[in-house]
Amino acid sequence: MRVIGLTGGIGSGKSLVAKILEEEHGARILDTDRIAREQMEEGGESYDPVVTFFGDEILRADNSIDRKKLAEIAFHDREKLLKLNKITHPRVLREVQREIHYLRKTGELPYLVIETALMIESGYDANCDEVWYVYTSEEERRRRLKEQRNMPDEKIDSVFANQSKEEAFRAKFAKVIENTGDIESLKQKIDELLNE
Repeated sequence: MRVIGLTGGIGSGKSLVAKILEEEHGARILDTDRIAREQMEEGGESYDPVVTFFGDEILRADNSIDRKKLAEIAFHDREKLLKLNKITHPRVLREVQREIHYLRKTGELPYLVIETALMIESGYDANCDEVWYVYTSEEERRRRLKEQRNMPDEKIDSVFANQSKEEAFRAKFAKVIENTGDIESLKQKIDELLNE
């Protein structure tokens, strides 16, 4: 089983690349955002420590964490964002490592893909056989986030500021997918990287 890290800034097209790998190449996708969300549900590994630190103000009436409210608090206070990351990232990383270990033992998958925007910050790359960086210009990413997720500029600026920059990705990861063309050119680039 080949473990492929898939990274890039928000809006770069990581999920599209992951979908192609899953549907056309039999890959299993580990989306770190999904794992983090599940761990913040009541009873999840991150729920109690997050609520303890941020307080009841982040809870809805049903005691679930209001992720939008939590994000507003964290993205406007660097110290609180760092604390949130310190709580959640190691727990997500442990789950990713457990999945890799389990899936390597079963030996049934050709590819396992770890999809994350925080490849560098969270150390997922140390668990990958290789890492692919999905590149899309900041202007295009901003356009996609506005159109597809209805994100305002202030929120986009905040997210961009808290993610690694293109130079950092390119300096660390040699395998780059330029997601600037059509779907067929994207699929061709994926095929090339898989066949290297």
